[in-house]
Amino acid sequence: MIGKIAFSLRNLKVASSVLAILAVTVSLMWVRSPHAFTRLWRTTENRVDFSRDVRPIFNQNCISCHGGVRQKNGVSFIFREEALGKGKSGRQTIVPGNPDASELISRVTAKGPDLRMPFHGPALPPEQIALLRRWIKEGAQWSDYWAFVPPKPQPLPAVKHESWVRQPLDRFVLARLERESLLPSPEADKSALLRRVSLDLTGLPPSEEELAAYLADNSPQAYDKVVDRLLSSPAYGERWASMWLDLARYADSMGYEADRRRPGVWAYRDWVVDAFNRNLPYDQFVIKQLAGDLLPNATFQDRIATSFHRQTPNNQKGGTDDEEFRLVAAMDRVATTWSVLNGLTMNCVQCHSHPYHPIRYPHYYNSLAYFNTSNDADRNGDSATMSYC
Repeated sequence: MIGKIAFSLRNLKVASSVLAILAVTVSLMWVRSPHAFTRLWRTTENRVDFSRDVRPIFNQNCISCHGGVRQKNGVSFIFREEALGKGKSGRQTIVPGNPDASELISRVTAKGPDLRMPFHGPALPPEQIALLRRWIKEGAQWSDYWAFVPPKPQPLPAVKHESWVRQPLDRFVLARLERESLLPSPEADKSALLRRVSLDLTGLPPSEEELAAYLADNSPQAYDKVVDRLLSSPAYGERWASMWLDLARYADSMGYEADRRRPGVWAYRDWVVDAFNRNLPYDQFVIKQLAGDLLPNATFQDRIATSFHRQTPNNQKGGTDDEEFRLVAAMDRVATTWSVLNGLTMNCVQCHSHPYHPIRYPHYYNSLAYFNTSNDADRNGDSATMSYC
């Protein structure tokens, strides 16, 4: 996320265009035939994958009644141990290895409207029922939410048109294109390519002088030199830091109805911009923002980085309660930290287990306890009540 990307953005643009086209195609297929989505992404030779094949069926059809918020008749499909339990009928909902003994299969194939699931909703397509049967027969293996699964190196796929491949990433793009009987788009001309990479890396179009210099450079390294120049530009950090600042809910004002200026907050903005421009490793980027003040021999800049936690709204209206503000700020830090670093929402777990993700009700308050140790107040100056020694 923070490291400067060394691969060719020409290929990244091709990949983005292809994925956008495929996304539209999949959306149209889902509207016309929901089970076509499963056939598109899974071949019959592969084992059923819970996250890819089964979880979408549960999310679309089951968890509104059998999820984290409601466990109607004692059945939930959020956690495996709950899905393997017994509901009101007394039968085990899922029996690994035995679809016919599983109440889930009995209910989705039942004929009577009061017995068949989804309850009073459209019946599952035969393809999805067959997929559930196969998944249970294979052992009903569960898998974590995708953000909790460490990425692993993937083997490079074989492709037919080897000459198109310039780097390893190209193989994944081309393999998918070939699987859908599609050809890569024609390579962009130099003017279009320069405009794309300039806007991608700096958010600014190339100048006339930059365009003329690039068109005049016929060396094999011409494009690489442009990328190196753009990555070395201060505008690179300004462009890409804006995306992180949005996630960190940065603003130059305090929010609420008055939305007054927040003096001094610009120091955190500049720290993020500088972190991108000096290619700070991602682990250090995160650690310094979460707890830079607790690092051994913490510098002033390390403490500035922890302003990630100070981007909470501040209400300047008269009569506000300091303790209420302090707790609202702590809850905002919990929600932001989880959503930014783990790719999921936490706000709803304040009241109940997550309706979709494997997060139980107590998990939220364990996280809140971590942040609920600050001494804070709803002050006009927006400053902390404790200073560093």
